[in-house]
Amino acid sequence: MYLSELTLKDFRNYKDVKISFSPQINVLIGENAQGKTNLLEAIYVLAMTRSHRTSNERELLTFKKEQATICGTVERKLGKLKLELMLSKKGKKAKVNHLEQARLSQYIGQMNVILFAPEDLSLVKGAPAVRRKFVNMEFGQIDPHYLHNLSQYRAILKQRNRYLKQLQAGKATDLVLLGVLSDQLAAFGSEIIARRLKFLAKLEKYAQDIQKSITCSKEELTFEYESSIAEVAAKTVDELYGTLRSVLRITTKKKYFKEQLYMVLIAMMSVF
Repeated sequence: MYLSELTLKDFRNYKDVKISFSPQINVLIGENAQGKTNLLEAIYVLAMTRSHRTSNERELLTFKKEQATICGTVERKLGKLKLELMLSKKGKKAKVNHLEQARLSQYIGQMNVILFAPEDLSLVKGAPAVRRKFVNMEFGQIDPHYLHNLSQYRAILKQRNRYLKQLQAGKATDLVLLGVLSDQLAAFGSEIIARRLKFLAKLEKYAQDIQKSITCSKEELTFEYESSIAEVAAKTVDELYGTLRSVLRITTKKKYFKEQLYMVLIAMMSVF
């Protein structure tokens, strides 16, 4: 697989350009601020639907433009694949062979990319969120089910947090619904953790061979997945689900009933 053509319209400093690539090594040469990094960023965005440089997608649009378009032709063993990504202030639209994709998770993985940038040093030095993002983006390219589970997990997490606030404010009373949301969160969360462990095990194997070749087998590199809930390395999906479910219920009860007790004390103080 390789990207044979790339077309940019109103992306960063590129108003309208079409570039052809060799199936071999391609080298970009140019003066400072001519757009070499922007070109690499465009390829990454075409594959992943997001930039590695900014979370503000308006920065990807040419100044005073409402929309940017990135198109690419991917050469695969089974034939050519046309990819198109439209970015606007209203959101994103992705197409594969001119067919619009209902979800971006269905689009990601059509073209696999590997990016190495100075920011990658934060994988070692940075916060855990940086490493989670790396795993999510890399593993999401090869496993669409992982992206689906992650998307569902985030949606339910927002819904559950919103409902917790309603309970605490006295605007809701149904604890059964809270339990359902907690169970759903645990189900998707356990699948995510299990797939992360599988991905890291494979990555560790390749990384160990490279590390040994660099250090003449004097050092051995190992990966360890640390979770805030409990030891997860040797657990199955069902075991992870049970652990997550128990943790969510315990922490929810503590937080909810602590808030209720506080409200009762306030009410009693107002009476006396």
